[in-house]
This record gives sequence, structure tokens and C-alpha cells, in this order.
Amino acid sequence: MSALDLTRLCVARIKERNLRLHAVETLMEEQALASAEAADAARADGRKNGPLHGIPVLIKELIDIAGLETLHGSRCYGASVAVRSAPLVQRLEAAGAIILGTTHMVEFAMGSWGTNEARGTPLNPRGGTKDWYAGGSSSGSAVAVAAGLVPLAIGSDTGGSIRIPATICGVHGFKPSRGLIPTEGVAPLAATFDTIGPLGNSIADLRLACEVMAGRSFAPDMALSRNLTIAVVSAEDLVPCAPEVLDMRERLMMRLSALGHRVVPITLPASLLRLQELNGTIVAFEAWQHFHQQASDPSSPMDPHVRKRVLAGRDVDETKYRALLEEIAEMTKFFAQAQADVDAILLPGTPIPAAGLETVDQDEIPLSRYTRMANTLDLCAIAIPVGATPEGAPLGIQLCAPWGQDSRLLAVAEKLEHGFADLYVPPAAS
Repeated sequence: MSALDLTRLCVARIKERNLRLHAVETLMEEQALASAEAADAARADGRKNGPLHGIPVLIKELIDIAGLETLHGSRCYGASVAVRSAPLVQRLEAAGAIILGTTHMVEFAMGSWGTNEARGTPLNPRGGTKDWYAGGSSSGSAVAVAAGLVPLAIGSDTGGSIRIPATICGVHGFKPSRGLIPTEGVAPLAATFDTIGPLGNSIADLRLACEVMAGRSFAPDMALSRNLTIAVVSAEDLVPCAPEVLDMRERLMMRLSALGHRVVPITLPASLLRLQELNGTIVAFEAWQHFHQQASDPSSPMDPHVRKRVLAGRDVDETKYRALLEEIAEMTKFFAQAQADVDAILLPGTPIPAAGLETVDQDEIPLSRYTRMANTLDLCAIAIPVGATPEGAPLGIQLCAPWGQDSRLLAVAEKLEHGFADLYVPPAAS
């Protein structure tokens, strides 16, 4: 296909499906079609901009795009237009990507169900005519990829905000090592954990997008011609967990052994619940620094559930905050040593699969129970779809590795992707 044909197809799908799915906030149709025409003209002249030449990409709306408002999922801001695009967007464009527009998200990226009472909630396309939650906070980005609106989307991950919706919607999502992709020009939630990463339909797509945004190439990992050592936590560590998720995990462990890989137990430096709490407390403290004005003003049009989460940061004093940072620094050091002989850690993506919006309890946060470990312990992590419930709700896993091991983790994930190929959930739209 030409870049123009592909861009027109994506635009047509957005116009056809987005009214229901609510994935895309701003569609830059005219600008995207012009960029696609220019890409095709360059190719006709024997020129190619880069590895994403002519590929339409959607951007989570907390990332600056020149000429657009950076809305951060909120109605609390006035009309403030970005004067320049974030460096990661500039790198995507320099690599030939067609920036198609922005995606909806949880307000301030502060929530894992994917809901947004202030601006509207994206719907999981895997639910068909049922209103299933999509996971968050990069809800629109995951929905756009899962629904076939675009081949690639960009999200952010502070406590699982890429991997949760990727798992819930049945697509691939990558949380790189913190700092690998620049966060300049990205509206902050909590700088201690904020990361940017891609969502797509394959590991190869994630690697390509990550290399472009990071401004570096990942060398091939020849060590992965051997069998792998994959670490797992105990079933007790995962409780409470849906039976379908536990069954999926057992099947994958058996498949790994059948493929000749070594499955070994690993002891975490704290429970998954404690790691979730550590991340949440630090995020709340840092979010309060950013959003206290909006949260404290009862007249501000803020999602009430997000307001409650921001206000919780008011009760975290700086002494406690500093002590928690020291605690996780010690844990991270210990855990990095414990993983020395392990290629990756395998966890379910979420403890429960997708379900109807009517089941959402905003006072509970089950979806981030397994993902926040990677943020707290400074790991890179990738979500991979590996199956579905009888109702069609996607099931997925995470693979995690120490900070800086992004190339190795992507190679491990790609190797296992082939071994799990018959278990994959197919894309919702071809």
C-alpha cells in the first residue's frame, strides 16, 4: 500500500468506529494526508525518510504535538497550544511516521480502569456490542490498536498504564527502561516512574517504534539462541486472581518447559500488594505537587475519582515520601542481584480479564496489582496477548527484566512469541 492509501484507510476506520469506541480525541486528517502524500512523493523519487516511512501513528494526549492543545485527559485547562512537538514526536516524524492525531486517556493518567467521567470513556473493542472497560490510563491508544484504527500508538506508563490496557484489549505494549525515551514535552504525573512506550500488534513493531523514539538501535542478542531461564512467582503470590488467569499461567509454564526452557521460582523483595502500595503512595505525593490547585478547587471540572486520588497525596508528608524512595532503592538493588541468572520474569498482565463497565469499582485497584512491580523496582516490561476467556476477553502476560535490558527483553519476548503463537488473540480487525 502507499502511505496515502494506508492513511486514508485509518482515517476511514476512525470516522466509522470512533463515535462508539471514543479512542481518538483529535484527528489531524488534513495534515496527515498531506504528510502521506509527501511520503509517497519522496519514495517515488527514491528517498525514504526512515524505518516508519508512511506509517500512521496516534499519540496519547499528554504528549506535545505542535499546534494542538495538550489536554492530559482533562477539562481543567484553558486553550494552551503546544508551540513545538515533544522530542519523541519529532523523532517519529523524522523516521517517516504520519502523526494521525491524539488518543483519549484517563484524566492526568491517574487510573487503571480506563474511565474518564470528565471527557468520556474509551470502550474495549473486544467486547463487541457490550460496553467493556479498556484499562488505563493509555486506554484510547490500546483501543485504537485493538480496533484496527491504526497500526501503532504511543502511551505512557507510570504504574502499568501501557501494559494494563494492552492486556485488557489484547494487544502488545512495551514499558521501556525509565529514561530510555525522553519525557521532555510530556505532561508529568510522577517523574519517579513516568515512562513512554509503544502499543502495537507485534514485538517487532514495538522494537522499531522504541528504537526510533529512543534514538538508538538495539543490537541482536546472540545469547538467545539457547534455551531461556524464566522466573515465576508462586500462585500464592498472585492471590486474589481470576481462575482463567491462573489457568492461563499454568498452561504457559507447561508450554515453556515443553519447549525446553527452564522455569524457576523467584522471591520478590516484598509482596505484589506492597509494591503496588509503594508505587501508589509515591505517585500520589508527586501528583499532588502537579495538580493540587485543580483538585482543591471544587468548581474545577475534574473527574471525581481522579480528584480523590490526587487529594490522597495531600496526606503524604515529605519525610515519608523520602523514606519510601530509600526503601525502593534498597529493594531495587537487591532484586537486580537476584535476577542475575534469569532472562525474564513472567507474570500475568492483570489479575482479572475485561468485563462490563457496570462491574467497575473505582475504590478498588485490582488491574495494577501485577504491573506496578516493574515501575517500583525500575524494570522494563512488555505485555503480550496469549489467549482469551470463553467470553472473548483477552488474557495476557508480562515479561520483565532489569533496567537497561530492553534489547534483551524484546529478544526474549520475540522468542517466546513464536512458541506461544497458537495461543495468541487475533487482532479485532484485519
